[in-house]
Amino acid sequence: MKLIPLLVCLIVHALCEEDYYKMLGVERDADDRTIRKAFKKVALLKHPDKNKDDPSAHAEFVKINKAYEVLKDEELRKKYDQFGEKGLEDGFQGGNNYQSWQFYNDNFGIYDDDQEIVTLNRADFQRLVTDSDDIWFINFYSTYCSHCHQLAPTWRKFASEMEGAIRIGAVNCAEDPMLCQSQRVGAYPSLVFYPTGEFYNGAREVDNLVDFVMTRLKSEVLHLDNDNFEALSHDWEPYNSRPWVIDFCDEMEACLTGNNRRKLAAMLDSLVNVGTIDCTREGGSKKLCDELGKLDGIAFYPAGRINKGEEIVLESLDPREITEKCVGLLDGLDEIEEKELDELFVATESEFATAAWFIKDKNTLNEYKDYRRLPGMINDIKIGYVDCSSNPEVCNHHLDESKLPQFVVFKPTGGFEIDYVNKKGFRDVAVFIKESAVSPLHALDEHKYYEAVNNKEMWIVDYFAPWCPPCMRLMGEYRRFHATVDQSDENIAKVNIGSVDCQKYRDICQNAGVQSYPTSILYTNDGKQHRMVGFHGVQAVVDFIDNALNPAVDELTPEIFTEIVTNRADDETWVVDFFAPWCGPCQQLAPELQKAARNLRAYDSRVKIGSVDCQAHSEFCRKQMVASYPLIRLYPAKSTKIKRAVHYEYPQNMWRNADSIERWVFGMLPSIVSNLGNDYWTTVLDSDEPWMVDFFAPWCGHCVQFAPVYEQIAKELEGKVKLAKVDCDQWPGVCQGAQVRAYPTVRLYTGRKNNERQNVHGITIQSQDKNMILNIISQQLPKIRDEL
Repeated sequence: MKLIPLLVCLIVHALCEEDYYKMLGVERDADDRTIRKAFKKVALLKHPDKNKDDPSAHAEFVKINKAYEVLKDEELRKKYDQFGEKGLEDGFQGGNNYQSWQFYNDNFGIYDDDQEIVTLNRADFQRLVTDSDDIWFINFYSTYCSHCHQLAPTWRKFASEMEGAIRIGAVNCAEDPMLCQSQRVGAYPSLVFYPTGEFYNGAREVDNLVDFVMTRLKSEVLHLDNDNFEALSHDWEPYNSRPWVIDFCDEMEACLTGNNRRKLAAMLDSLVNVGTIDCTREGGSKKLCDELGKLDGIAFYPAGRINKGEEIVLESLDPREITEKCVGLLDGLDEIEEKELDELFVATESEFATAAWFIKDKNTLNEYKDYRRLPGMINDIKIGYVDCSSNPEVCNHHLDESKLPQFVVFKPTGGFEIDYVNKKGFRDVAVFIKESAVSPLHALDEHKYYEAVNNKEMWIVDYFAPWCPPCMRLMGEYRRFHATVDQSDENIAKVNIGSVDCQKYRDICQNAGVQSYPTSILYTNDGKQHRMVGFHGVQAVVDFIDNALNPAVDELTPEIFTEIVTNRADDETWVVDFFAPWCGPCQQLAPELQKAARNLRAYDSRVKIGSVDCQAHSEFCRKQMVASYPLIRLYPAKSTKIKRAVHYEYPQNMWRNADSIERWVFGMLPSIVSNLGNDYWTTVLDSDEPWMVDFFAPWCGHCVQFAPVYEQIAKELEGKVKLAKVDCDQWPGVCQGAQVRAYPTVRLYTGRKNNERQNVHGITIQSQDKNMILNIISQQLPKIRDEL
């Protein structure tokens, strides 16, 4: 009966929460640009500067601004999507720091309305720039930089002129500083050319920018005459298999400029050969013009048919217009017939990957002419279309008709993957096809799902919903999983990855106990299941597998708890997490606790970490007075000289991440660091032995961060150097006498010479890094260098 009021409370709480997506008027799968544009629209309407007579305007705008701050940040959005506002309670108090109405009107989202400029975030950058062969010129700017706003009109004109020849990007470093730091950007605006990563240092004018790119643009323009024409058009690969665009130049120079010719070649790279003939030049060139019956203008010729009368005249000298006409003249995708389609769905392996574009009917083909580029852009992968009006049973079984058109990639190793993100741009499609052709991710239907989870191989199954943004981001991580991890790790190399669409296969997901999306379950060879909820990067997935196969956190039943926690060895310290599987914050804590457990165990094998499932052992948790989840308790070693409580509870005002947990546990462990006060003068300064002293203040954040590191150093140096600490709040006279002016101050005293008291300054160690401190000590104390 207790579950009913709890369920009612959860429903009421969920109904009371603000929906950040509705607040900004965007869908849950909205990208960053859409979210920014929506926020700007709402900000200009609801800003307190424009609603001075409304006493609630400030409070309302704080909510709107908080919604934007959460949804623009990848980590915060992940927590919000998974746990709602409850997931933001750990330390996030956003919304209050907003700008003026004028700022949002003039300076905010300066490239969001420019379709030729791609605004990039961290995830986009890795996938589209770092892992791509495309040529990019990217403007790293800041919203708050006046020079960046002065450059904006020039950057727009440049992007308009070079669109199609290269890709033009923009990164707002005010919103994504980590990305900018990773690209060595230290000033704004910074213009960087990729894939070389070269910084532009010239004048910020359109012509200069164009010249910079053109000198680096690798595009091939073929100068044709009678001597090379036959070989290029019929014999030499790959030219002989492609159509041609030929620029005939006459005395009036009614042809493309050199720069436009090269731009055109870049726009049609790998699709259409771009050639030019100087029809004014006597000899082979003029003779070729006469044979083809053209002396000026631009003409398109189908592959292998460069003959008089075969040309299609292109009435334009604009590279983008010519490119659009040429793409429209390319051969369309081949149709995949029913028999071949059936074989693809059941195949266990094939010679090459196949990308199948599922469409409602053939009318769709004319709406996506740019997809004719795909076969030329992607080698060794067959690309065709499937008409679902002719194959309704197959399409309905595997796909959601409302999501059409949609790509499915059939892998050489068997199995297939569905493009649920379904971006329509041909470049986005090309990236998906290339990645999925070699990725380990497989879409699972009912038959393949039960075959996967019931066999003896290791599988990660990703339970997701197509409308869920964290699900789509996680799917991208799984797609790139094997390409980014260490293949020498046998466990990683053997793992299979499958995905189940919980919108299509509801019963499978309900039977698996999936309560939120995305949920990943690792099925191991011993028949156990290990659960991970929410979006996680590749490294977190690797840690998840490692934790499942080599757990650092012991699973405790009531009987085991009594045996090894209550009746623990005198020198053992236990940290126990009481949790419930349905509890969102518990799910957030689990990977952090595993990480902390590994580090603590490496520091001291007598520190043990365990967890109790309070859903499975509810009566035991009730007897332990566990009233909320998660609850972390520390059961201290019994062998300490100081009388300790039976247990200590993790402070509610501390973050539940690995670093904070480690610091808290270190502070509770028996310490080999001496606490000194007035005895500092005699104990340290009059000692013949080496001492290291940490002068600290309890309110100092860096001191708190350094404390567990200092304990680790003490353990490394035990028996070689004595370590002490002085609380400068408690002993201000000592710290003043030692001339300590900042916290923490770490000093090494190597030992007195000739019975003379040592100088209070000792040797100041300007580092809080464990390895660096150990290195400094080994340099100062040669006797212990070999031991360290």
